[in-house]
Amino acid sequence: MTTNADSLIPAIDITDNQTVAVTVEGKNILICKANGDYYAVDNQCTHQRAELTNGRIRNCYLACPLHGVRFDLRTGMPKGELTRVPLKTYPVSVAEDGNLHLELD
Repeated sequence: MTTNADSLIPAIDITDNQTVAVTVEGKNILICKANGDYYAVDNQCTHQRAELTNGRIRNCYLACPLHGVRFDLRTGMPKGELTRVPLKTYPVSVAEDGNLHLELD
């Protein structure tokens, strides 16, 4: 899905432990829902640059589908020994109309 910074993503389209990849202003971003909350992170593992789109979510941690590196969706911090480089995170909120809004730098 391609959008721009002013576009909104329907929150209802994302269920718990699901991810949706979007392109916003040329950035590949992964929207995630975990434990009822929404998160947005760069859609690229900091270990070997694999896309995180098919990664598994458990307890607010997203696992890279390539080597299993886990990232805390709240902070972007990795858990384990394969990388110490965190994912870039982006503020995401639910607007009054029920859509998600991303805030980019």
